[in-house]
Amino acid sequence: MVSTFDASRQEDQVFLLDSVPHPAADAAEPFIVASDRRVILTYPIAESDFERFGPFDPDDDPFCAVLFADAVFHRLGPPGDDDLAIHPLSAQGLAGYAVHEVVNSSLCAEIAAVATDSIAIAAAAPARRHFVITFRASTFECVASDYTVIGVFGAGEIASREAFALVR
Repeated sequence: MVSTFDASRQEDQVFLLDSVPHPAADAAEPFIVASDRRVILTYPIAESDFERFGPFDPDDDPFCAVLFADAVFHRLGPPGDDDLAIHPLSAQGLAGYAVHEVVNSSLCAEIAAVATDSIAIAAAAPARRHFVITFRASTFECVASDYTVIGVFGAGEIASREAFALVR
């Protein structure tokens, strides 16, 4: 089978998502809980988002949990903030400690090209969206049908417990 996908025609466009809390710059690393089609990412939120997503007690260390539904791809790894410039999307505006959506994603196009091997699978699959969240030491990427902020919690342990409960 010959693929009709032409990567040179893709125009990845990176947009900031302001509806999701920004990651904290100097805090613990993110945590992933995943099942076959659900990925939940928990991470500490930036202090600048405390008022917007709070209120919190002074002793709290706020974490959010974000659910990615119908996920077909996810990864957490390099690059981090110090070397974000090597990421293929950095020239399109990928920013540190931020949440992004990639429109006209070449990664989504590659996944769609593979899925067309099975017409039934491709017909049943929901539309795919590409999300990127950047952290101090890593970058999270996910291709899913949608995202939902399932909560902002006063501590990472609570966010992780909620994440585990939702992937069952």
